[in-house]
Amino acid sequence: MHIVDDRSDHQETGAAADPGPVSSRTLIVVAVIVAALLRTAWALRHGLALEQEGVEYARIAQNLLAGRGFVGMLNNGTQLNFAPLYPIMIAGLSILLGSAALAARVISIAFGAALVIPTFKIAERLYGRRAAEAAAALVVFHPVLIAGAASTYAEGPYLTLLMSGLLWLMRWATSRRVRNSIAAGVLFGLAYLVRPEAFVLVGVFVVGGVLIALLEKDRRPVWFGTLGLAVAFTVVAAPNIVFLTRSTGTIRIEAKGTLAYQWGQKINEGMTYQEGAYGIGPDLSERGVYMKPYLAAMSSARITPGQYVAYLATSVQRNRGEIQRTIVDEPALGCPILFALVVIGLFGSRWDRRRIGLEGTLLATAGTMVLILLSVQQIWFRFFYPLLGPLLLWGAKGADDLGEWGRAVVASLWRDGTAAAAGGALVKWTSIGLLCVVSLRAVPDLAQFKDSLFGDRVRAGRWLAAQAPPHKRVMDMGNQVAYYAGGDLLYLPYATSDLALRYIAKRKPDYVVLMGAPKNYLPYTAEWYDRGIPDRRAVLVYDDSTSAEEGLKIYRWVADSAATSVTGVRRDQR
Repeated sequence: MHIVDDRSDHQETGAAADPGPVSSRTLIVVAVIVAALLRTAWALRHGLALEQEGVEYARIAQNLLAGRGFVGMLNNGTQLNFAPLYPIMIAGLSILLGSAALAARVISIAFGAALVIPTFKIAERLYGRRAAEAAAALVVFHPVLIAGAASTYAEGPYLTLLMSGLLWLMRWATSRRVRNSIAAGVLFGLAYLVRPEAFVLVGVFVVGGVLIALLEKDRRPVWFGTLGLAVAFTVVAAPNIVFLTRSTGTIRIEAKGTLAYQWGQKINEGMTYQEGAYGIGPDLSERGVYMKPYLAAMSSARITPGQYVAYLATSVQRNRGEIQRTIVDEPALGCPILFALVVIGLFGSRWDRRRIGLEGTLLATAGTMVLILLSVQQIWFRFFYPLLGPLLLWGAKGADDLGEWGRAVVASLWRDGTAAAAGGALVKWTSIGLLCVVSLRAVPDLAQFKDSLFGDRVRAGRWLAAQAPPHKRVMDMGNQVAYYAGGDLLYLPYATSDLALRYIAKRKPDYVVLMGAPKNYLPYTAEWYDRGIPDRRAVLVYDDSTSAEEGLKIYRWVADSAATSVTGVRRDQR
């Protein structure tokens, strides 16, 4: 199906074009600057610590620069769970900035601000200038996008690369120029190098291209475009595919899925999240997915097609309610206002051949993302972050349609063009403003944005960095203290108190960290935090339990079991 469009690749004016007094380029530049300033301000206020995933990316970057290879906090062999591009970018920029943590923030903010560009251009191409302005405003001011870009999760760069790939794919759909499909393939390849599930989307687009070629009379441009997309993606993705294949001994496009399957299967069998990740056996064997080296975890997986189908069926049953609730009702996304605007945007105006062809790409993207969410082992809010791309485009269209309705109502009552335009604008921008207000009230309560607020973990880690030995092994429920201490991480096990103590004695960490919140993350941690670790080898050396933040305690694990006294306890002073 060839989509007729008589515009050049550089002309992004949609069917309802209204260039207005400001050029698209000027508006985009201003929007990107405002977006960058808002995200920087959020990071300065809320970015007290790198997030749990951010410290892993930063440590990988540090290890790459130090010549230790693609190794993370656990130092348990090659990191196979995280894709390479984000830590590589952090490593490169940290050479200039002198800090991996600062480099990670700058990269996330830059990608977050740049999201304005593809989102505006896609909306302008699909719906026209007015809807593009609404889309730009949503990207600039949506609190989730602000907080997300100020954080160090990979979903931010992934979303920008994904939306950029979609823009060039739409350009190819209207022009049939192979260079556009190649550009889309390159961008999707870069997205894959940030989050590997992008290869599923490319597979969907390639299959779609083949089906279109079979239906078209002039098939040659479609074949060339589809081939260009597939080849460009493969070329960009090839280094990581080779890396994974050499690391695991089998041909792999991604490795995260195998680990996720093992973890998810444990949850499907009735284990808790923590037990599936950190469980150990009575013989102290590491059974949780993250208690053993990634390669060992992957090598132990023998997945038959039947087992995977059964896993998916159970995961779909478990996840579908949460996915529906989030998309329809989650205040942090701006729902139910966003959901209402999406419905209006999708169904408030007619669909023609051109819209079906172009918007079908967005529908395929959103549908594929939902299918991926249905299969995951545990749904975190940040997994919905990439889905905001299509949702905000439809929401912008809905806000514009709502504004047109408001203009028509005012015009029918007063027959005054100026008043009608003002009324329509009021309705449109009020709906967007209310959406952002609803989101802003909910975002501070999201767990993923609280990780950056724990300045006490940074202080404790930096204090620990000055203690002996120079390179230390830190056992903890999370990885922030170990990162700022410059040490390796060992996870506290999911077990009974007695079994956990035996495991600690086996692994011989230098320090054990107990968090004040959540104290009951593991079966014994609340008791240990309140009453102390019930073993004479555990010596309290740092006590921040009176902190106004979460509070934490650090114990030195002393090999000499005769150690009975606690001396020189560091009380945090601010």
